Amino acid sequence: MRLRAPTPHPVQALPIRLRRAMVCVGIGCLILLLRLWYLQILEGDRYFTLSTNNRLRLRVVEAPRGFILDRNGEAMVENRPTFDLYATPEDVTNPVEATGVLAGILQIPASEIEARLAEGRTRSYQPLLLRKDLDEAMMVAVEERRIDLPGINLRIRPVRAYPSGGTAANLLGYVSEVNQSQLQREEYRNFRPGENLGQSGVERRFDAFIRGVDGGEQIEVDARGRALRLVNRDEPSSGSNVFLTIDRKIQEAAEAAFIGKKGTVVAMNPTTGEILAMVSRPSFDPNLFAQRLSGEEWRRIATDTSHPLQNRAFQAQYPPGSIFKLMVAIAGLESGALIPETRFNCPGQFYLGNVKFDDWKKGGHGTLDLPGAIVNSCNVYFYQAGLRVGIDEIVRVSRAFGLGEPPGLGLGDEAKGNLPNPQPRRRGQPNWTAGNTVIASIGQGMVVTSPMQILAMVSAIANGGTIYRPFVVKKIVSLSGDVLEEYEPEAMRQVNVKQETLAFIRQAMLGVVNEGTGQRAKVPGLPIGGKSGTAQVVKKGEEKRQADLKDHAWFASFAPVDNPQLAVVVLVENGGFGGQMAAPVAKAVYEAAFKDRLPGARQAIVESKEVEDED
Repeated sequence: MRLRAPTPHPVQALPIRLRRAMVCVGIGCLILLLRLWYLQILEGDRYFTLSTNNRLRLRVVEAPRGFILDRNGEAMVENRPTFDLYATPEDVTNPVEATGVLAGILQIPASEIEARLAEGRTRSYQPLLLRKDLDEAMMVAVEERRIDLPGINLRIRPVRAYPSGGTAANLLGYVSEVNQSQLQREEYRNFRPGENLGQSGVERRFDAFIRGVDGGEQIEVDARGRALRLVNRDEPSSGSNVFLTIDRKIQEAAEAAFIGKKGTVVAMNPTTGEILAMVSRPSFDPNLFAQRLSGEEWRRIATDTSHPLQNRAFQAQYPPGSIFKLMVAIAGLESGALIPETRFNCPGQFYLGNVKFDDWKKGGHGTLDLPGAIVNSCNVYFYQAGLRVGIDEIVRVSRAFGLGEPPGLGLGDEAKGNLPNPQPRRRGQPNWTAGNTVIASIGQGMVVTSPMQILAMVSAIANGGTIYRPFVVKKIVSLSGDVLEEYEPEAMRQVNVKQETLAFIRQAMLGVVNEGTGQRAKVPGLPIGGKSGTAQVVKKGEEKRQADLKDHAWFASFAPVDNPQLAVVVLVENGGFGGQMAAPVAKAVYEAAFKDRLPGARQAIVESKEVEDED
């Protein structure tokens, strides 16, 4: 029997080259299957997100900021609609061409647009603000070239508006984009580039309430980044409204009376601490910051030697001049060093050794008691009174009335001021002398205060010795009408001083306005207590050489004397005599505040010959 050879396996029957080809194909299919498994299973979510981002765009819908209103509900800060230009860097297919077109439309350097686009490269799918508040011509030009500008779009949004321009600007503050240095700080980690933020004043202090909650839109785009349809929209939630303690009627009167002057006017209810008006000049228009300021514009404002961004009411400090005589008088009465009948002679100058100290009135005032010295603001009297009382007691009483410490308003850095320290100094420094006490007794030398500190001081005299914390916000109300926060008067402390002492000072201040150096503040039918002051900037005589070396003019006051409802402090930088320049400003404030309560009052006309040109 013949044995047959075994039949070869079909694969083995194939030529060796064909078998090798089949192995390669199999390996390729296996690799392909593994790759598909990797893409679909392991990387599926990531690629789904990428594909969605390529088709969908998320746009932030900015929430309108809450209004800022005065105590009577009149809007001082509101919003207006504006058109802004945005770019989504991922969709800008030809950055060079887009930059050239936009530079021509917006009339800005192409380098500025390139810099903005470079900022957005790390967030290429997020819209990047290029220009705020386009005018009509720019909007039309952008729309006409829209087909050539993929990734570029216009959006309407609310922008901050200050209807009265610079009125109360330093108090209200301003809103602008969060800057790069802020974005690098931990407290701003939740902010995005281009987002608006309150940068000063009330806008900054209460930004968390005012800003609201942004919404968003999900937009489907085509391959060129052009919007096709709105997929989804979450509506923004408007910010809360802030009601100030400011009375707009009083504020506007103070602003009008202070036109052409540099310095500050601040008015407060002396029995609560509510700020009713606050003027600081020079000022600025906060509407400018609603736009994107150029670097040159910002440098011009920031380097302005008149410091328009400074709130002079509580951030600047000055020698108080004759206002400080009130502290010397109270210290003397409380310590027993002075009584109302204490008399000193004023021949027009005072000698301490061979050093002469002049009075403001040539020829002097003659012999005066304490009320007469306050009414006439006699320097020579207070030179001698200060020496008798002693600097330690003067400083102790001054600190009790709030001088030498920040007033606690809470709207930014506050000037602390300075009071003398008569204690022995470090080696190599001169010790305190009697001459230093003489100068300090009329509010010069080492005595420096802020207008807000003087306001707290005079308010305590008016109300019987209570130091109230000043505040500017009355309540915060949500869009639905719910009161989220409400602020009440806060008595910080009671000054340890006899009521008869304060009553005496109030009557003396009434005499200042009725018959003394503050007569230009007189309002018929309204008993006003006040004290004028003139603070030297440089040595006497040198102020005539240039305007910014002239004396500062002060006037501190309250009314009515028997039932104080309003305290007003005026500081006119380089204004000269306080009775001439500052007192009339206070008068305008009182006339506006008490107009409805004094229907028969008429404006008092005081002839210049009736008022001596002092303090």
